[in-house]
Formats: sequence, structure tokens, C-alpha cells
Amino acid sequence: MNAYRLHRRFILLGASAAALSACLKPRPAPTSGRELRMSWWGGSSAHKATLEALRLFEEKHGIRVRGEYTGFAGHLERLTTQIAGGTAPDVMQINWYWQTLFSRDGTGFYDLSKLRDKLDLSQFDARTLSMGTNKGVLNAIAVSNAARLFYLNQTTYQKAGLSLPTTWDELFARGPQFKTRLGQGYYPLDGLFLEFIALARTYVVQGTGKPLINAETKSLNCTRADMYDFAGLYARMTRDHVWPSAQVRASYGNVAQQEMRPWINGQFAGTFQWNSSIDKYSDTLAAKQTLALAPYLLRPGAKDAGMMYRPAMMFAVNAKTPYPDESALLIEFLLNDPDGIRAMGLRRGVPVSKAARSLLNKEGLITPIQQQSEAQLAAAQINVVESPWFEHPRVRDGFQDILEAMGYGRLSEREAGDRLYDDINAILHRVVR
Repeated sequence: MNAYRLHRRFILLGASAAALSACLKPRPAPTSGRELRMSWWGGSSAHKATLEALRLFEEKHGIRVRGEYTGFAGHLERLTTQIAGGTAPDVMQINWYWQTLFSRDGTGFYDLSKLRDKLDLSQFDARTLSMGTNKGVLNAIAVSNAARLFYLNQTTYQKAGLSLPTTWDELFARGPQFKTRLGQGYYPLDGLFLEFIALARTYVVQGTGKPLINAETKSLNCTRADMYDFAGLYARMTRDHVWPSAQVRASYGNVAQQEMRPWINGQFAGTFQWNSSIDKYSDTLAAKQTLALAPYLLRPGAKDAGMMYRPAMMFAVNAKTPYPDESALLIEFLLNDPDGIRAMGLRRGVPVSKAARSLLNKEGLITPIQQQSEAQLAAAQINVVESPWFEHPRVRDGFQDILEAMGYGRLSEREAGDRLYDDINAILHRVVR
């Protein structure tokens, strides 16, 4: 990006921030003389809720907080520049796998376990804490956890006279049934290559009972035959009309999945999507279309549910902040304090904090489909904790490039399986440090 465009971008960001801040109540004057900086990404509703929460924090604790917020696009690049230049904010919203980028040895962020007198860690379960721990250091705390679940268009399934699938074989059967009963343009499940990669990972992990990636060996935690299954799943689902082919999806243009006409009108009748963001998919459905949470599909004899269950986003503290106690106090307010909980609401998904869940449940703010999703996650057998390297951009792009090549006929199913095994292992050996 050239200097003019970069300058213009930050002018526009500043103008948007000023307009949004103008809608909020006046900020109280700080009494402590200390000022924190906090950065995050999100949409306008998340920005507004967070700014209101910061105002309440300032009012309660007399500590000024300067918000730095953007959309998701470009946020990582901006934070990378700040961290490299020693200008990172005191408190940062980060993605789970960013720990591999900024804290490979565990020292990139402040150890939150040293701040437990200001931050009540008992509100978070052991699994959640472990996913923010690197080399024995608690680098970050999850705001919310998320997993990809099967959400299906109940209206379309009823139109076809079919029940929601409860097994992989039933899902495979729905493709031909949809085609026969509803027509060529109807599919039981849809998604980008990114969604399919997550789906195929689940399928393989259910068979192996192990994370797909082993960071210690810098390699795939499975056999070549498992990668044949990975490629074979895509071939079967597109061949049998279960999942739209690359050519079919491309014909609708480069638009967000939830904004595609076949999704809106119920022709693409399902998605394997994060429970933390499912509302934006249900919100775009045409009138009288109903989205339902389907049973989580399991392979016969599955050793684990294979759910990709991980933090949707996390809060971390700058390792070099001059205000570690105040930073911890801010996170405590946002995640565990009733005023902060109410202000934040569900803008970052259903909170992990026990205190937040209890309050939001009591006040009826968690929607029925979110409650069902949380219940499904609580009941699932999830012992496998995936490596964050699975979501590293180079690894993700490696999977996608190979599936795209197969989807457009440039690789056979067998060739794609070999490439998945050989190329992803090679990428892991290069990027894992």
C-alpha cells in the first residue's frame, strides 16, 4: 500500500472513530493520571459496545483508556508493525494462532498468571486457560470460545420431506435426494474452501483421535492414507451433490457466503460455521426460512468429536507495558464485572467467563440457537486440542491451493492426497519454530 493510500486509510479510520465516539456519553476526567491503550477489531456494534465499556471502566477506576479499533482486514498487519516497533497497545485483542507469531517462546506477551490478584482466573476453565498458555506462560485469556457446528435450513429440509442428517452417511445420501426432490440448484451443505478444510480436518481427526498437526515434530499427525481420505471427502461430496463444486460457487461471484442468493433463499441449505458468528447467517435468510442446529456428525467408532474448539478471540497484555496491574484490571472489568459484561453483551460471542455467562443467562440475553450450540459443545467428547499452527496463514493457504487445484480439475483425487501430505509437511517444517 503506497504512502498516500495508507495516510488516507488512517484518516478515514480516525473520522469513523470520531463519529462513533460522538454517539457515546461524555467520558469522565481521569483521576489517576494514567492512560492505557487498547486495540481491537470488529464491526460497528462491537466498537460501540467496547467504547461504552471503556467509558464505564474510566468512570469506575479513574484510568483513561484510549481505544484503537479497525475492521479485521489489515488489523494483523497493523499490530505486527506496532509490536516490531515497540509501540503496541497495553491491552490487545488477538486471534488464537497469533501466539505463534508474536510469542513463540512464551515471552511475547505479559504473563497473566502474575496478575491474578487483579484478574480473577477462577472464572475460566482449565481448557480455556491452556489454550492461552505457551511454554508455561499464560499469554492470553479467551473472551469467548467457538467451534464450527452444522447449521441447516430447516425450511428447505422440510420442503424436501427429509430429516436433518444425524450421521455422515445420512449427509452423503441427502445430496442425491436434494437433487431429485428439489432440483439441480439445491445442496445440503455449502461453504468456501476454508470451511471445507475445517470439515475435512474434523473427519480425519475423528478417525485418528489426534490433533491434525504436531508442533513438536513440525509435521502432520496422521498418515498419507488419512490425507487420501481428506481429498476423497471433497471429491465425494462434490460428485454426489452434497457440496457445490468450485465452478458452481464461482458462478455466484465473490460475495460473502451469507450474502449469496442461494443461501438467502434456502437453496444452499446448510453451513459448517462458527457458533460465535451464526447470527449473521440466520439474519440474512429470507422470510419464513428457519435455521436449525443439527446433530454433530460422527464417524463410526470415532475416537473424538474432532471439533475445532478454540478461542474465538483473546485479550493479551503487552509484555513491556508500564501498567500491567491497570491492564489486568481493565480485562477483569470487561470479562467479569457486571457493568462491563452488560456493556459488551454478546458482541464477541457467548463469553467464557462463568460470571458473564451466569449474568447474561439470567437476563435472557443468550438466544435459543446460541443456548443450543453451547449445550452441544458441553455434551461433546472433545479431548483433542488442535495446534494453533493449523490456522497459520501459510498452512491454511497450502490446504486451500491444493483443494482448489483438485476442484478445478488440475489434480486428481490421488494426486491431491499426495500433495496434501507432502506439501503441508514441507510447509510445517518451514514455518514452525
